[in-house]
Amino acid sequence: MDSLTGIKRPASLTEAVYWRLYDQLMTHGIAAGARLSVDSLARELDVSQTPIREALVRLEAQALVVKVHLVGYRVAERIARDRLDQIYEMRLLTEPRLAALAAERMTDPDRRALTEMAAEMAAEEGAAQAPEAYARFSRLDEAFHRLIATASGNQVIANALADLHVHVHLFRLSQPPTAISDAILEHDRLVAAIVGGDAAAAEAAMLQHVLRSRRRYGEERLQA
Repeated sequence: MDSLTGIKRPASLTEAVYWRLYDQLMTHGIAAGARLSVDSLARELDVSQTPIREALVRLEAQALVVKVHLVGYRVAERIARDRLDQIYEMRLLTEPRLAALAAERMTDPDRRALTEMAAEMAAEEGAAQAPEAYARFSRLDEAFHRLIATASGNQVIANALADLHVHVHLFRLSQPPTAISDAILEHDRLVAAIVGGDAAAAEAAMLQHVLRSRRRYGEERLQA
């Protein structure tokens, strides 16, 4: 496991611990299958065991860590490729329609938030191949898609998709050099359609984005 230096105590310590562990998982700083010692993590992060346990419960709910009886927690294994294919099938069946509904129903504050998220991801473009920058990009990407799904009005599907996006990013080992810049361009088209209230264009833009994302992971498959 990579060294985890102590962190400052913000208003929500559990939130900070959660994101520190999340970033380590997303960058494979903590290897799949590795045992997670609450006591060791508390010492390394210089916090009590309580926020560590709370963060691990949250990560367990996302299936990023697994609680083993009488042992504790361990990092979940990376999802299998056939499971990733099934995730993309679900995304193709749901996300284009949710994007269309979001274009019709999204509030002005959410439109501004969506535009700001896209801008933040674009700002990461130059550094996103670095593990830490990619972890930040993956956070923003998950929040971006979650906001669109939530704005559609179907919270059941939005909740289901949220955790799936995390596992798509966790699957990543390497990507084509243009993967981040391509995704940013696709996001820009999607934002323009949703902010403009064009449901048909939003649906088409999301369909193309998910298809191209699946293709990018297919290219990774050939490299693995």
